[in-house]
Amino acid sequence: MLESSSLSRSHTSPQQRRFKIVFQVLNALMVLFFLYAVSVQFNDPDPLTWITLYLSAAVFSVAAAFDKLPSIWAATFSVVALAWALTLVPTFWGRVSLSDVFAYVGMKTEEIEVAREFGGLMIVSVWVAILGLRGRG
Repeated sequence: MLESSSLSRSHTSPQQRRFKIVFQVLNALMVLFFLYAVSVQFNDPDPLTWITLYLSAAVFSVAAAFDKLPSIWAATFSVVALAWALTLVPTFWGRVSLSDVFAYVGMKTEEIEVAREFGGLMIVSVWVAILGLRGRG
């Protein structure tokens, strides 16, 4: 067993090991980001929906950290989040500027809120897709 693990380690280049460390740090930061996103949903008009989304993304990130995330789960979740995000586009496109999205902390208008929701869904979709591409089959 020891020979097997040292043998596999010897076939990993220093660049691959550095990439793995960087990815692990990024993944940990994303877990913290998703948990923060969960924490700010409690005053949202529909908190359960968004808590479920962000908590699921955090769980997927933790699972990926331990090589326990099936790629098909990540792909499915990512596609669903992307499809959901795209349904929101007509609500805010051309009505909200990027500066409006970040200028106000609270809910200024429904369009700004929907643009923020779109952003959150896109972050989840892209990150979980990355996890799936790195994951196991």
